[in-house]
Amino acid sequence: MSIQIGDNNKIKNSSIGHQYGSNRGEKESKEKKTFFEKHPALFSFIISILAGFILLFSFWKSVIIWIESLFK
Repeated sequence: MSIQIGDNNKIKNSSIGHQYGSNRGEKESKEKKTFFEKHPALFSFIISILAGFILLFSFWKSVIIWIESLFK
């Protein structure tokens, strides 16, 4: 005795598992990314180093004194 499920239907011309409009399996898009788009963490690190370097200059002391004098 055997169990038979269905009536031996065959699936023809199907696209099971196909995702239309996706870029999977294809090469990279034709638009090239810039260095900063490829490495955003490195870019933000460089910007923070530059900001820290600018804040090291001595003229900021006079700017801080001027801002504090506005609130007295």
